[in-house]
Amino acid sequence: MPDLIERLETEVLVDHGTFDLIDDSGDQHAGPDPASWLQAGRNMITVVSASTRHHVAAVTVEAWSAEPPPADGWGDPEEAKVLLDSGWLEINPLVDAEDADDITVGAAGAYRVRAYVTGRAELLASTPAPDVELRGVERYLLQFWPE
Repeated sequence: MPDLIERLETEVLVDHGTFDLIDDSGDQHAGPDPASWLQAGRNMITVVSASTRHHVAAVTVEAWSAEPPPADGWGDPEEAKVLLDSGWLEINPLVDAEDADDITVGAAGAYRVRAYVTGRAELLASTPAPDVELRGVERYLLQFWPE
């Protein structure tokens, strides 16, 4: 039975339709895959939002000892492989800078990441208004475990 090692719940500003999780210990590259909203590579995971409008998404990141069971109530996930030079990830550091949260998913090495999202249709259906902040409409769960 896999163990949940660490869990982080945070909010991120989605800027120009994306947010990133970055291991700053080496070069970063997330291979673009136009068929997927989850893109991963070396030291970087890019999550592509349903909308290019600025909004605040709720993000939960989990580190597991082995592949976790499917998350209840989230629908179909996307999965990818990521290589991490340290295992320490900053959440959206290019936008949130000094306010970026972080999590250690484990030691340096290869990991699987499974990502779930809800609220994409609701976000697209929302009417933009300058005085209304879109917060928590789009929600993500990202689960990491050693490959």
